[in-house]
Amino acid sequence: MSISTATTLNDTELMTIHEVARYLHLSEAQVYKMVRAGRVPSIRIGKAWRFKKELLDEWIRRESLLSLKPST
Repeated sequence: MSISTATTLNDTELMTIHEVARYLHLSEAQVYKMVRAGRVPSIRIGKAWRFKKELLDEWIRRESLLSLKPST
């Protein structure tokens, strides 16, 4: 029996920078840049950044809707 390297997260679990980068198909450096700019929902625990999948999914939906609105 082999162990999969992919983890299944439920909406309440916290994700690491590495997991978020994979989830969003971005580099870790890009995620750090977005965190520092306050563009992505995150919390700091000690020296580490963590992300709730539920909030990331909500943010993605909101950003997607904003990108569909015609500019005036």
